[in-house]
Amino acid sequence: MTKWSLGYQLLKYYVGTIFRLFNKRLVANGLENIPKKKPIIFAPNHQNALIDPLAIIFTSSKQPVFLTRADVFAKPILLKIFTYIKMLPVYRIKDGAANLKNNEYIFNKSVEILEANAPIGLFPEATQTDKRRLRTLKKAVPRIAFMAEEKNDFNLDLQVIPVGIYYDNYYHSNVDIFVNYGKGFTIKKYKERYLENPQKAYTEFREELFDRIVELIIHIRDLEHYHVYENIRLFYRSSMKKKLKLGNSVHDNFKTDKETIAIAEKAFLDGDNNIEVFDNQYNRLERGLKKKGFSILDFDHICPVKTIASSLLLIFAFPIFLFGFLNAIPYYLLTLKFVKKLKTRQFDSSFKFGISAFVFPIMFMIHALIFGLITGQAIWGVYYFFAALISTVVANKYRYLFIKVKKQWAVLFLKWFKNKEFNSIIKTRDSILSFLNTAFGMDN
Repeated sequence: MTKWSLGYQLLKYYVGTIFRLFNKRLVANGLENIPKKKPIIFAPNHQNALIDPLAIIFTSSKQPVFLTRADVFAKPILLKIFTYIKMLPVYRIKDGAANLKNNEYIFNKSVEILEANAPIGLFPEATQTDKRRLRTLKKAVPRIAFMAEEKNDFNLDLQVIPVGIYYDNYYHSNVDIFVNYGKGFTIKKYKERYLENPQKAYTEFREELFDRIVELIIHIRDLEHYHVYENIRLFYRSSMKKKLKLGNSVHDNFKTDKETIAIAEKAFLDGDNNIEVFDNQYNRLERGLKKKGFSILDFDHICPVKTIASSLLLIFAFPIFLFGFLNAIPYYLLTLKFVKKLKTRQFDSSFKFGISAFVFPIMFMIHALIFGLITGQAIWGVYYFFAALISTVVANKYRYLFIKVKKQWAVLFLKWFKNKEFNSIIKTRDSILSFLNTAFGMDN
């Protein structure tokens, strides 16, 4: 695990290609903060199961060894697979008190990896969350960091890299992912504190790491009204973008959302404004629109020219969609069946990606072999294989575009043929927007 692996790198290229096709956009910021020849601990927030470590693996040039929950190593075949892709198990109390002693070996192994200038990836929260916020950090990161430095007389120059991972949606494919690498820092300043009182050094280190990660993510403090802030984040995005003069890049969306949450919490959590007023108005309008098959977000500015262009694209791409859909539909249905059985939705996209990366290609190889045998031409089997893969990717993108364009036409028809109803919706929406502008101090 301490050495660069050609097999790992080839697998990284293959899985990384599928990962980028599976998602809409994968963007990284702050790559210059990753040192090339120093031991590193990547310390990211954890919101999306397997997708989180993959987002780091595919946006950095490193081959990090990730420490992850031990229960995923339960079966021998999984142990071999995860070990090959540089993953080590970390045991928690729920894995059994007797297993906690195994962490000593894992942590010592982690120190060896760091001493070899190989990177470690470790989620400091020790568990994932289904909310845009950072949980209290646990002891694993400081424990490994201080163990490594103490063993090397605090001359290892270990760099802890805080990482923020942002998704526009946790559960689906074809989403935007933004990986925000912060500036690394060392633990040398905690040396004296550690030698006096290790637990206090751990605490001070965790506080600093917490603050550094929070700077890189969307961190909603007000859990009581969490869903309200989520509605504000999406509802106010267009208005905030105009005020900040930002575009539609993934980085711009992140900056917009982060600023919106900061201003909203200043107005409602730290200020005197009543968040329940917004919540009541928003929910009243949203419930009314839901009965008609709409959402408030559907009524952002729609350009008819772009809608027509997208519709023409859907028409011309329909044969490709149909071919991809017919090839993949048995596996789509199989995926949906198993996804419904998952205990937490945070595993949805990980499971879907696993099917896309490994099951689909194998099944299409079988299809291609059968097709080649039927035609008597091996080359036609090869053509079929690549056509099936490409058309399946197109079919997935097509589905999301179709849903979007369908909503746009519905809103346009409402505007053109039921103008009174449309204007009433816009008037109510603008009233809610005006309330937020006033609360945020953004009337001008």
